[in-house]
Amino acid sequence: MEDRRSPICAVDARVVSRSAPCRDHVCLELELDARFDATPGQFLQISCHAPEAGADRVVERRENDARPSLGRWWHDRQAFLRRPFSIADSWRQRNTTHVVLISRAVGPGTRWLDRVAGGQTVNVTGPLGNGFSAPPPTAQAVLVAGGVGIPPLLFLARRLHERGHALATLFFGAASADLVPVPLTQAPRRDAIATRCLRLFGDAPYPAVVSTNDGSLGTRGHVTDALSQWLSGRDATGLRVFACGPPRMLQAVAALTRRWNVACELCVERTMGCGLGTCLSCVLRVRDRTRPAGWRWALACLDGPVFERDTLLDDA
Repeated sequence: MEDRRSPICAVDARVVSRSAPCRDHVCLELELDARFDATPGQFLQISCHAPEAGADRVVERRENDARPSLGRWWHDRQAFLRRPFSIADSWRQRNTTHVVLISRAVGPGTRWLDRVAGGQTVNVTGPLGNGFSAPPPTAQAVLVAGGVGIPPLLFLARRLHERGHALATLFFGAASADLVPVPLTQAPRRDAIATRCLRLFGDAPYPAVVSTNDGSLGTRGHVTDALSQWLSGRDATGLRVFACGPPRMLQAVAALTRRWNVACELCVERTMGCGLGTCLSCVLRVRDRTRPAGWRWALACLDGPVFERDTLLDDA
């Protein structure tokens, strides 16, 4: 895959605004005094604790206790490692860079981020990883996302619109209506017909199909069910799919696009301890004909998180 990384910075970012787009989610706009040229699909590593907590980052050993302790980090359930977050939006404004993150509170790190208020400071590292490629001007881009995989596709929609890309359709899925982190402009249809029902970053004008597992909003079922219904009877020539979501969703997208002979890029979700290729916590298998086994280990943080569909073994 083409290396689409830009220079990495490690800076403090000011929280400009905070909002709650839906249940369990927080949307943060950050301002950085740095040049920050991100590509959709790239991510940030966020230090999810107050800056002064760094003084406690010491491993102590209790007297008569052979087990090490991380002191207040463990006792207060603070996030010791940084957390990765896909970039949901980014733009330059005068001499600063603005970045939008959408987080769902599921653990101590994201719960801390959920309580961050405007004016506070968070430390960020990025942009990290490789992002999505730019589709040909005549291609129809199909953006497919499930759950916390939605943010990087929002950023991609903005960039496509900025570049004058006319043909794009979005497929966003969630478990229920109260977990869709994108504002509605009108009720989405229930028959997998795309309409301009979402308010997208950068005023991107693209139509969307929204699906929920319980049928509380839009099409009932998984987002891949809606994608399959939309593809049926359609000429797939010129389509190019970009997807992000949990592994089973990506497997289903890979199978669908392979069946329809459609080009596809997948943005994988992995636990990342460092985001810099040091901790080796985000390994996955990719095809490599030069190896005896026909595959090798790769790192989602460095080689991805975006991969061509047929490169992957684990998610395709």
